[in-house]
Amino acid sequence: MVPARGRWWLRAAFGLGTVLLIIQSAAVFPAGRAWLEANLGFRTVVQDGIYLLAAGLVLARALLVRQDRGAWLLMAGGLAFYAAGTVYWVAVLAHISPTPYPSVSDFMWLAYYPFAYAAVLRLLRARESRIRLSSWLDGVIAAACAAAYASVVFLGGVTVDSFGSGLTMLVSIAYPMADIVLAGVLLGSWALSNWRLDRVWTLLLTGMGINTTANGLRMLQTTSGVYTPSGWVDVLWAVALALIAAAAWRCPGAGAQQRPARAMVGMLLPAVLAWASMLLLVSDSWRHRGLSVISGGLAATAITGAIVRMLLTVRTVEKLSDARRQARTDDLTGLPNRRRFLEILRRELPEGDGGAPMAVAIIDLDRFKEINDSFGHDLGDRLLQMVAARLTEAVGDDGELARLGGDEFGVIMRDADTAGAQKIALGLLTALRRPFDLDQIELHVDASIGVAVHPDHGADHSMLLRQAGNAMYAAKNDHRGVALATGEADDVAGRQRLTTLEELRVGLDRGELTLHYQPQMHLASGTVTGVEALVRWEHPRRGLVFPDVFLPLAEHAGLMGRLTLQVLDIALAQCRDWRAAGLHLVVAVNLSASNLQDTTLPGHVADALSRYDVPPAALHLEVTEEILMRDAARATAVLAELRAMGVRLAVDDYGTGYSSLAYLHALPVDDLKLDRAFVTHCDSDPRSAAIVKSTVELAHNLGMRMIAEGVESEAALDRLREWGCDLVQGYHLSRPQSADRFTAWLDERYPRRGAEAEIALH
Repeated sequence: MVPARGRWWLRAAFGLGTVLLIIQSAAVFPAGRAWLEANLGFRTVVQDGIYLLAAGLVLARALLVRQDRGAWLLMAGGLAFYAAGTVYWVAVLAHISPTPYPSVSDFMWLAYYPFAYAAVLRLLRARESRIRLSSWLDGVIAAACAAAYASVVFLGGVTVDSFGSGLTMLVSIAYPMADIVLAGVLLGSWALSNWRLDRVWTLLLTGMGINTTANGLRMLQTTSGVYTPSGWVDVLWAVALALIAAAAWRCPGAGAQQRPARAMVGMLLPAVLAWASMLLLVSDSWRHRGLSVISGGLAATAITGAIVRMLLTVRTVEKLSDARRQARTDDLTGLPNRRRFLEILRRELPEGDGGAPMAVAIIDLDRFKEINDSFGHDLGDRLLQMVAARLTEAVGDDGELARLGGDEFGVIMRDADTAGAQKIALGLLTALRRPFDLDQIELHVDASIGVAVHPDHGADHSMLLRQAGNAMYAAKNDHRGVALATGEADDVAGRQRLTTLEELRVGLDRGELTLHYQPQMHLASGTVTGVEALVRWEHPRRGLVFPDVFLPLAEHAGLMGRLTLQVLDIALAQCRDWRAAGLHLVVAVNLSASNLQDTTLPGHVADALSRYDVPPAALHLEVTEEILMRDAARATAVLAELRAMGVRLAVDDYGTGYSSLAYLHALPVDDLKLDRAFVTHCDSDPRSAAIVKSTVELAHNLGMRMIAEGVESEAALDRLREWGCDLVQGYHLSRPQSADRFTAWLDERYPRRGAEAEIALH
């Protein structure tokens, strides 16, 4: 016995039990048996003491420890009957010849079994609040197999005639049947506990199992006429009682700290038990002696349970396989997902620099967020499905396509070197640029594709993907469509880009945006009538950051709407302050193409004008020709609503995009703003001069004003004045400046105008 920690009397009781067990064990040797036979009184004390001490220890545990109290009370009751039967046998029945059968001791010993069943099942219920079907089947298999073998031991060679009649027959049948059931309960309970082996459970099941084994040995020895009192069977009974008492006094928390058996144990043990049952049937057939009905039925039950368990396992494996597949498949498109993509890439990527070439491409749809926001997620999902189908067709059997998340796809291109990978990527881009028909809406989709080749751009999958991602961002920023990774510099740039994006998010929260203003001069009057607001970012560590660094990131990350509203607020607040100081200037603010897909924009503009008490005519909004590549109808509706409010509208960077006269005629705009590429050299380049002059005439013929940007010399200014250009801006007048510096600059060069002059200029 293992003495429990804590109470002194408990340690003393376990110590006494250990001594009694040693004495009982010594009786198996001739010298020890002779001494005990010479001292019958002492042998009686030893034998009775072991049974009574075990029952008392379990009862004390049940009374003093609350956890699992009901189970241990039941076990104490069973052991009490067992001890009482033994004491009565030793004290009374052992001295009667012939010994009465059945006797009071038999009924007390039999009373142990129902208490033992109930105790084991109560402990099982406490440990397993919910038992799975597979565990139930394991329990049936284990219980039936154990009971089948026990029945062979306890019922072997026994006939109905050997039991006698009446009460004698009932008691004689009850013993083996009780042990058969107990064997099934013990092994079945272990199976139902999911084959767990915590210390309490192990000690209890082992102790009760040894007790059942000892009963079987006693029956075999009695049948064979070789049973010897105080022999090994008695020692096994004593050991069984010791283990049960030790299980009761294990640490109360030990039973709760159960650890599941290893998966192999849970899989192998039911199979082993089923094979054992089959072996029982087959071996008996070889001996030409049929099993008893009970033994055969139990073995058949175990085998049937094993068959059902196997079918359940097959079904479970299929479910696990489906779950594994679903965990690696994108639900929307049916393509492999990021996890599966990485698994394939790791598996197929050559080790080191050897092996066939391989390339990876990252595909990101341009402006997909705007499509989702404009037309809804249902249409966006359908578009992704159509994109997936088109890319699958384009990739074919030469690569592996996956959806990595959102509007991002990945392609593994086998046997593709740099030239081959670029060719494949261009083919993918061409396929995507064909229009998609969705609910009578024809959408033109563009994409940015980054390509990285192994081993030139990375020796492992992580580096290769990072390089491909960086190349994709480079393609997006430069509007190249397809970009090839260039090496470590891309990796550094990628980290810098992500860092910048996160800092921009924080900067927007902290109000770190600021505006610089570049004057616009009215050529006919020579007066500065307005300014263009140009956004800058006052980074806390990097200083003034120019828009070409962060605007593409903001566009890609969906931050343009928020950024534009902040710029609008800053510009209108400054316009209000200038007007209060007598400077009635028009402020021009740039809108991105994505802003014009937001149907709530006119409401935000109206709210801002009202909040800062600025008249609509004092605000100019500039848009680029990029809107022609988007949903032109939606953009036109937004522009018309803004113009109806009294806000003037201009097409910025005219001449660098589609420059479609049809769209120009349809768009509700007031001004054309010619790109600096034509204006800068209009005084020296005849072709530039012709373009500028004709564009001025076009604007006037359409009822629009002409604004020339990029004026860098007096000669260019003179030519623009000569051709009738309305407004000009450029470095020749002034570089963009902060509001304070611009105000000082304006006061030095131009007199302040009144509201009447401002209105006349419009």
